[in-house]
Amino acid sequence: MRIAVIHHSNDTVNDYAAYISTLLDHTAAENNYAIKDYDLVRFTKDPLTEENILLHIIIPAIGGFLLKYWYNVKLPSIFKKYAIDKTLCLYGSCASSGIEQILFFPDIYLLQYAKKMSSWQQFAFKRLKKSTTVAKHVITYSQHAKKLLEEAYTLDTKKTSVLPYTVNELFKPLEWHDKLYIKSRFAENKEYFIAVIHGDDEKAFTELLKAFSKFKKWQQSSMQLILLPKEESFSSAIEEKLDTYKYKDDVKLVNDADKKETADLVASAYALLHIAATDADLLPVTAALQSATPVLAFYSESLNEYCGDSGAILINEPGYEALGNELIQLYKNETLRGTLSEVAAKRANVFQQKQHLEHFWQQLNT
Repeated sequence: MRIAVIHHSNDTVNDYAAYISTLLDHTAAENNYAIKDYDLVRFTKDPLTEENILLHIIIPAIGGFLLKYWYNVKLPSIFKKYAIDKTLCLYGSCASSGIEQILFFPDIYLLQYAKKMSSWQQFAFKRLKKSTTVAKHVITYSQHAKKLLEEAYTLDTKKTSVLPYTVNELFKPLEWHDKLYIKSRFAENKEYFIAVIHGDDEKAFTELLKAFSKFKKWQQSSMQLILLPKEESFSSAIEEKLDTYKYKDDVKLVNDADKKETADLVASAYALLHIAATDADLLPVTAALQSATPVLAFYSESLNEYCGDSGAILINEPGYEALGNELIQLYKNETLRGTLSEVAAKRANVFQQKQHLEHFWQQLNT
């Protein structure tokens, strides 16, 4: 079977698309699929002789007119030329084609128009009703998102399903001596909170620093804050902001952690502080759950669904004051932290990557 996967260029906000793409490459390789890039295929004039192919097609999503051209004209032409059997649409829009298409609904943000939407988000919003009709099946990241989409477009519940965020086996609880080693490498042998944010998200960065300041003023200790970027590194603007921060010596921006180091950092943290950029910003939470690391985050339906009852501290009141207060309460209550770790480890059983991956691949091949 030949499967095309539709991506958009220069996008850093569709976490679900990036996650699905990674899963696809891993599963396709395990099932002896040839993984190809459309631009490279075109440049090298690759005849694509393989029977089973996963073809990644990256659209230059720089404006509505160009997106319309690609989805209405260019993509159908590519599908025909390379005898594509099935298409996976990762950005909430189906192409104008008669071949089988699976639509991925990447965030509930697409259900209501907002002026600050990017070009691809506006495009997806306008076409979403049609796309859900054209698609053979619709996949999304949570039961909450599934329900809202079904209600918005009166979809049959059998037409939609959930493929949740999961992480691989690198993310796991660590023994105390392994945690000591990680703390010695990254946190000067001190306890630390950890957070994962977009490398240019100054708002989330500022919110975290303010909450950490409130905690430090109360605690007067050596606790540190380690920040990981979702992309390769943090922006210069964030680094400049940190230079003027009162507790800058206790904040570490870790730009170059590899996959194993990232997993170890999450597992060794005192807690994960999660300021979600969108409803679908859930991958750091699943990483923490699987690592038995307590989670502090602002409440959302999808987060509550992932964490379950007592699996995290979900804060109803937004803002750094509330987050800072909860950091203090968690630090004062070691019993609560232990309970959160135990519940997180149990909750992680719901999000076993291998199990969801096998089901997803079976779904693709039916």
